[in-house]
Amino acid sequence: MKLESKRGIRVAAAVAVGALSLGTLSACAPSADSNVFTVWWYEKDTAMATTWAAALDAFKTAHPDVTVKFELKTWDQIQKSGNAILDSDKAPDLAEWNKGNATAGSASQAGLLTNLDKYAKEYGWDTMLPQSVLAYGEYTDGIMGSGSLYGVPTYGEYASWFYNVDAFKAAGIDAPPTTQAELEADLATLKAAGQTQCIGAKEYQNVHLAYGLALSQADQKFVNNFQAFAGPVDWTKEWTYAANTISDWIAKGYFDPNASGIGADDAVAAFQAGKCPLIYGGTWLDEGMQKNSVSFEWNKFLMPGGLSVGSAGNLLVIPERSKHKDWAAEFINMILSPEYQNMLGNNGGLPLLADEAALTNPLTVKTYAQFKKILDNDALGMYPDWPVPGYFDIQLAAGQKLFSDGDAAAYVKTLQDFYDQNKP
Repeated sequence: MKLESKRGIRVAAAVAVGALSLGTLSACAPSADSNVFTVWWYEKDTAMATTWAAALDAFKTAHPDVTVKFELKTWDQIQKSGNAILDSDKAPDLAEWNKGNATAGSASQAGLLTNLDKYAKEYGWDTMLPQSVLAYGEYTDGIMGSGSLYGVPTYGEYASWFYNVDAFKAAGIDAPPTTQAELEADLATLKAAGQTQCIGAKEYQNVHLAYGLALSQADQKFVNNFQAFAGPVDWTKEWTYAANTISDWIAKGYFDPNASGIGADDAVAAFQAGKCPLIYGGTWLDEGMQKNSVSFEWNKFLMPGGLSVGSAGNLLVIPERSKHKDWAAEFINMILSPEYQNMLGNNGGLPLLADEAALTNPLTVKTYAQFKKILDNDALGMYPDWPVPGYFDIQLAAGQKLFSDGDAAAYVKTLQDFYDQNKP
C-alpha cells in the first residue's frame, strides 16, 4: 500500500530475502513431528525481529522438549501467495500476516485463520488491548474493523506533527497547541514571523494531512462507517472540514505557494534542515528525524481533536491448519507481556503495552508518549485509503489539485464519488 510503503520495513525484507514461490516452499514444509513448532515472520533488521527472536529463545528454554523451526519469509510472498500457503500442508503454526481486507480479511473469510476469541478471553487480550487496536485483527465477512479476532497486533504507528521547538520559542510559542483553535493561532503567529509549515503535497503527505484534519473532528463511529461500512458517511462533516481547512490555510499563506509540486522527501529534508517550523508525518520518519535534525531541538504533538491517523502493526496469526495452536497463543501472549513490549520499545520500536517508565531509548521515549495518549483515548483512526481498492491514487490526485486550486468542494466530491462507486 502506498501509505505504508514509506515505512520501508516490508520493502527491505523483500529485497533482502527475495520472493519465494510455492514450489520453493515445499522444501520447507513443517515436519509432521508433533514436537515441531514452526514460526514464520518477515521482519528483518527491525525492532520487531530482534524482540521476537529473543522471545522465541525464551520459548525454547521454557519448552526444552519442543523443536522450534523458524523461517524468515517476505512481505511480498505473504501478499501474493498467503492464502494458498495457508490452505496447504505447508502452513506454519504461527505467522506474521498482513492486516487488511485483502489479506487477513480474505484468509479469515475463507476459514484459513483460527478464530482467536477463545484465546483473547483466556489471556485477557480483549481487555488488555484498546478496541481501536483490536480492530485491525477483527473481521466480519472479510471486512476489517469488527467481529471475531483472527490476528493480534503487537506494535503500532501513527501520524502527528513534528515541530521545531527552537523555532516555536523564537516566534513566542512556548508550548504546542492542544486545540484546533490554538493550532490556527500558532500557524498565524509563525506566518507573521516569516515561517510556513513544510508539506510534500505532491506525494502522500497531502493524503495524511487531509485525513488527519478529518479525524480531528471524528469519533470511532465515523471510522466504523468510513472504513467498515457500518453506516452512511456524512461527507458534509469531517471530510468537508478537512478540505475547507486546507483551502483556508492555502489562502492565508500557511504553506509554501509551490507545495503541490514538492515531494515528501524534499519536505522532510527541509524540516530537518531547520527551514520550516513543523511538518505532519508518520512514525516511519522518527529515526531519520533523530539522526538528521541535529541543529535544533524537535518534538511531536498530536493533531488536536478527536482521533489520529495511524494503526496497529501487522498481525500475528494462527493458521487453521496449525498443529500447535496453544503454543502459538502462548508465544503471542509473551510478545504482549511487559518484558517484551518494553524490549521492543528499547530496541527502537513502537510498543502497544510498554511501561513508559521502563523505556530508555531516547527516540522511543519521545514518540511513545504521544502514542500512549492515542491508545489511552482509544483514538487510532486507520489510514484513509483502506476502504476501497485504488483509493490512494484518487486521494493523492485530488489532494494535489486542492493544493493547486483550493477547491474544497471539488476535492470532497471526488473522494465521495469514488468511494460510493467502489464500496461493497
